[in-house]
Amino acid sequence: MQQLIQKSQRIAATIGWLLVQLSIFNPAQAQQAPEIAPPATFNAPPPPLPPLPAVCANKLSTAINDIIDRPELRRYRWGIVVQALGSNTPLYNRDGDKLFIPASNVKLTTTAVALRQLGANTKLRTSVYQLPRTGNNISNLLVVGRGDPSLKITGLESIAQQLKQRGEKQIGTVSFDDSYFRGEPINSDWEWGDLSTDYAPAINSLILNQNSNPLTISTPKIGVPLQYTWKNPSLNNWQVDNQIATLPSGQNSGVSAIALFGKPIVRLTGNLAQNAPPTQIDLPVLNPTESFISGFRQSLAKADLTVGTTNIVTKQNTLNLPELASIESPPVSELIFETNQRSNNVYAEVLLKSIGRTHPEHATSNEDTTNLGINLVKKNLTEMGIDPQSYRLSDGSGLSRHNLVAPSAFVRLLSAMAIAPTAKVYRDSLPISGISGSLRNRMKGTQAQGIISAKTGSMSGVVSLSGYINPPKYSPLVFSVILNQHDRSTSQMVKVVDEIMVVLARVKQCN
Repeated sequence: MQQLIQKSQRIAATIGWLLVQLSIFNPAQAQQAPEIAPPATFNAPPPPLPPLPAVCANKLSTAINDIIDRPELRRYRWGIVVQALGSNTPLYNRDGDKLFIPASNVKLTTTAVALRQLGANTKLRTSVYQLPRTGNNISNLLVVGRGDPSLKITGLESIAQQLKQRGEKQIGTVSFDDSYFRGEPINSDWEWGDLSTDYAPAINSLILNQNSNPLTISTPKIGVPLQYTWKNPSLNNWQVDNQIATLPSGQNSGVSAIALFGKPIVRLTGNLAQNAPPTQIDLPVLNPTESFISGFRQSLAKADLTVGTTNIVTKQNTLNLPELASIESPPVSELIFETNQRSNNVYAEVLLKSIGRTHPEHATSNEDTTNLGINLVKKNLTEMGIDPQSYRLSDGSGLSRHNLVAPSAFVRLLSAMAIAPTAKVYRDSLPISGISGSLRNRMKGTQAQGIISAKTGSMSGVVSLSGYINPPKYSPLVFSVILNQHDRSTSQMVKVVDEIMVVLARVKQCN
């Protein structure tokens, strides 16, 4: 009898958990939740969810279909492939060979090929060379950037100190070569609305502070204009059209920024409550080369080095020029960690262009470096056994909606990388469910916490998650889940994807 009671309690707990999940799509139930929540635990963290029963591998299709075939989800496009790592036979396949917009899951291909093509230990070097001296033995310098996305103003200050230690005091002309990457710094397939954000800045060879300049907005009191300050005023190219309204204290605040088409103007809109904490908006710099030059001059001045003039040159031959100072990026292994953990678009696009720099035709053709990078990505993916017809790539970050990838292609990629020499570096770069990166706040308190290493992806109408999972009662799995053409909030659909992950976490082999 006691066993029967315990079994009934487990079943009731399971049903209760499922009802909570289903309430995401039931406004009436969602509105009732605060009313039944005990006041004493209103601000407390949610308790761990009760463990759900195991799912037999031969019932996996039913368990996943029960989620994605709900009436409120049937209108959307689902592409899902799940298979045991090392196997070629899927445990589950829903339109796995069809093409979907993958969002930031594209970074899985970029980082995998960066490890293969560039090597885990490769670093991106920013160099300062000695040009011929002019009258009165005045020193002239050439600065060559190679796309280091991690370079900050402190790095330029380090270069200035190196020059000072060499005895430099007065510099006549500093020339800047920004031509290491060829082609337009902005991908023509990106949407205009993205271009006023820090996640879609220009990608050039001389990058400083990820080509971003934060704007901090604060409000002193009613009737007094809002105050805004740039983190580095000397790097700013924007004019600000401030249309933010000041509200009384305690009211909800929200501000946004959008660039006006064809103009160097950013419009600030929304509300900011009186005495609310300052709000920061990260904006891209409009002219990254000029911003780099400004930062370089600023760093030299801080080291008491004077500069006469500056200019921009292209394709300067450095073969016989002595290098006076330099700074290097972290190795590619750390660059891909940043790329995948934080879904960093700047790092991803730099990696793709760096791949393109290794193309044999880069020195002899005028082809865009990004296009050459994509060509080498395709070559590497083919060598890894991935069908060229199973994807179409337009960038390295996944920001473009022109990217199309079949879930089966991601599963094959992840499977191939699992046995590659850099398998550990690659897998360690991925966020872990409920613990790190873009997955740190997902699947907490569920059976999926801590056992999934995967890349997230989202944009309007798109949610994706592809990676590895180690179910406690089954062999390791590789999976790709891509949702397209949904009309709900991203947060709602992320919860649905996480439901699928909890199902995978409970898979076991049944007789």
